[in-house]
This record gives sequence, C-alpha cells and structure tokens, in this order.
Amino acid sequence: MLKFKYGARNLLDAGAADPIASRASRLNHFFQGKPPFLTQQQMSPLSREGILDALFVLFEECSQPALMKIKHVSNFVRKYSDTIAELQELQPSARDFEFRSLVGCGHFAEVQVVRERATGDVYAMKVMKKTALLAQEQVSFFEEERNILSQSTSPWIPQLQYAFQDKNNLYLVMEYQPGGDLLSLLNRYEDQLDENTIQFYLAELILAVHSIHQMGYVHRDVKPENILIDRIGHIKLVDFGSAAKMSSNKMVNAKLPIGTPDYMAPEVLTVMNGDGKGVYSLDCDWWSVGVIAYEMVYGRSPFTEGTSARTFNNIMNFQRFLKFPDDPKVSSELLDLIQSLLCGQKERLKFEGLCCHPFFSKIDWNNIRNSPPPFVPTLKSDDDTSNFDEPEKNSWVSSSPRQLNLSGFSGEELPFVGFSYSKALGILGRSESVVSSLDSPAKTSSMEKKLLIKSKELQDSQDKCHKMEQEMTRLHRRVS
Repeated sequence: MLKFKYGARNLLDAGAADPIASRASRLNHFFQGKPPFLTQQQMSPLSREGILDALFVLFEECSQPALMKIKHVSNFVRKYSDTIAELQELQPSARDFEFRSLVGCGHFAEVQVVRERATGDVYAMKVMKKTALLAQEQVSFFEEERNILSQSTSPWIPQLQYAFQDKNNLYLVMEYQPGGDLLSLLNRYEDQLDENTIQFYLAELILAVHSIHQMGYVHRDVKPENILIDRIGHIKLVDFGSAAKMSSNKMVNAKLPIGTPDYMAPEVLTVMNGDGKGVYSLDCDWWSVGVIAYEMVYGRSPFTEGTSARTFNNIMNFQRFLKFPDDPKVSSELLDLIQSLLCGQKERLKFEGLCCHPFFSKIDWNNIRNSPPPFVPTLKSDDDTSNFDEPEKNSWVSSSPRQLNLSGFSGEELPFVGFSYSKALGILGRSESVVSSLDSPAKTSSMEKKLLIKSKELQDSQDKCHKMEQEMTRLHRRVS
C-alpha cells in the first residue's frame, strides 16, 4: 500500500469519520478560496488560480515532443487541448492591456503604466522576466512580492488587481500612483525639504514600513524610489522584490537577495561578508528610514561615495563617517531622530519609540491619512506620468524566446505555480450571495453589468473627493 511521506493522513479513517457529502462541501469551500482548515498564507499557492497554474504547467510539459511519443501522454494532450485553450483564453493576459508609458526599469523588471482595454481602467503593471528569475540562486523571492500585494489590506500598500504569466514573463497589475516617487519629489525641491514636509512623509513612511513588519516581512529595500505618491498626495510603499519572510523569532536568513547598497544597515553588511549563516532583524528597515531622513534634510546620502566598496566601508564605520553639516540648520528633535536611527542595532529606535519621538509630537498617528499632504499632484489625465523622472531604459534587457525542450520534462515552470491571482475572484470567493448568483450566464452577465456601473460610480466619486481635497489644501495654505 502506498504511503505519502509529507503530511500524510489515514485516508480510510478520515473517510469513515466524515460523510462524503460533508467532504464534498469542504472541497467546494476549498475551491471558493475559503477552506476552514488553512490560513490565508497557507492557502495562497492552493487557490483556484494556483490549481489552474499547475494544470497549465502539466499540459505544457506533456506537450513536449519527447513526452508526446508516450501513448497515454499524447492521448491526454489531445483529449484536453480544447478545454485548456478555453481556460487559458479566460485568464488575464498582456493582450488585455494597452501600453501607455514606462515609469520604472531595472535588471529583472520594468514597470509600465497600462490601460485595460475593456474597461479603460489605468494600472501600473510590473513585468518580470522568467529567464532572469530562474538564473537567481533564490528563484522564489518573487513570490514574496506577489503574496504581500495580494494579502495586504494596508492603505500604505497598493492593491493588487491581477497576477498572471505567460511563457516569458510574470505580470503584477496594481493600483497606479500618479504622484511620482519621493526621489522625483526631492529632485523637484532641489533635494531639500522643510521640516514640516519631512515630518509628514517620515510619519507616513514609518506606518508603511510597520505594516510590512506586521505581515511578517522585512522590506530590505526602503529607498526614495520605492516610496510612491498617490493621486491625493499620500504615500504608498512598493517594490517587495527584496522582501524576506521573518522566521518565528523575527529574524531573516542572509542567503536571500538584498536591496540597494546606499541604504543597507551595517548588520546586513556584516552578515553578507560572513559565512552566510548569520541573521538580522526588521531593524534594518529603520536604518534605511534614517538614511532617507538624512537625505531629505541635506540633499545627499550620508554614506554614498564613488564605488560600492567605499560606500560599504563608510556604512560599516558609520561612527566615523556620519557627519552633520552646519547648513542647513536642523532642529534638535530632527537631528536626534536621525541619530537614533543611524546607530547600532541595539540602540536603534523601534516603531513604538518612533511614534513617541518629540519630532512627531504634532502627528496624529491614527488620522494622518486625513491630514492635508504638503504636495498634491496636478494631473491632466488618469494616466499622467509627468510626476515621474524618465527611467533609464538601457538597464532592461528584453527576453529572448524560451527554447523548446526536446528531452522531456524540464520543470522550469514549477517555481511559478501559484503566482496567478485575481482580486475579483477573491471578492467572489468571500461572498456567498455573489457566488450563488453565478449559476447561469444570464445572471452572470447581469451581475457584471451592475459591478461595472458601480465601479464607474465609485471612480467618479473618488475623482470628486480628489478635487475637493485639492481645493481644501489650497485654502489651507492661503489661511496659514
């Protein structure tokens, strides 16, 4: 009798204990995305989209010439080819979106502003090359970004609408933030902001970073380019490609990929230069916040110098290289805040200490999103990209076509099983009334029309609120 090595249960005992109808009901809940026996994080790769991913990979592998020579494999492919084609046609794809602009470009990915052809909705779409991801030692780090975006309910993190894939790329489609990033804002203000503005953005950034920590992750790449400004002037923290899941004792394994050198904490560099067995904590993100605070005051990073080696040396010896110029003049509270972040890990302020720091004495932490932002973007259209600096296009290398596998099963697509996601499916899975209404095509069509109308009404209301908030901000500035 076969025995399963991993997580095995006595199936005969389970069958005797639970009636078939009861197990069928649980299975139905499973496919609706709400099983009673799994947590949300355990469920993420086992969603309906994840099971479809696995089915598509199985079919694609079976379609390889070497495997098609096997009778039962070729029969399977012929039997289900039409069904698979129909299922794939129903999945989101790059064809559903019209390219508008490029707003970000890196070695592994680029970020585009796109418009959904059917609805006209504007999104930011992150495109990641599978070949580049597979070449990395830790190939699964892209999962952390997908999981954070799909599971987050924080107002400081963009909402993920869709995650899908094709043979060459992974795609993350999320809310577009048209206000640009903090780096562009610093450039616009000649790299120096007044203390009220610094206070506002740092307070929101602290809440954003804390929301990631509450989910059990360390961001590890907190920098101005990854702090976006939404249409009404508040921030969103993005780019979780370097994020790492914390262990049960809230530590991070150092073997995972790391973020940008200029913002790395000394304890991270210590682990990187060691034997690879060390760990560090979420405090490394607070160091990065300190570097950003310094940059907002003085217009430059405190440790950046020519090469990465020199920058690393300056960070490791921060007690000697951290300098505070006489100009511009800085309040003692802000100076103390920066010093309390750019220090040893044991002395570094944590979230609770930051909230109580005198520099933030005027901040209402529970109501900051209702405070008027210092900068509200002026937008000519919903896909306006004028608040972004033009990205360096030469760093993105276009994907070459995937080679046909002639030897049989390759397994190259297995790391991407469970990546796909649809926010709409998640909403349907949580709503019994909506699920039950999908019994017939007529009811489905009617529901889709109602959802589309409500979506447009919501967008119109958001636009009106945005205009009112802009006017309130102008009046507030005149009065003050």
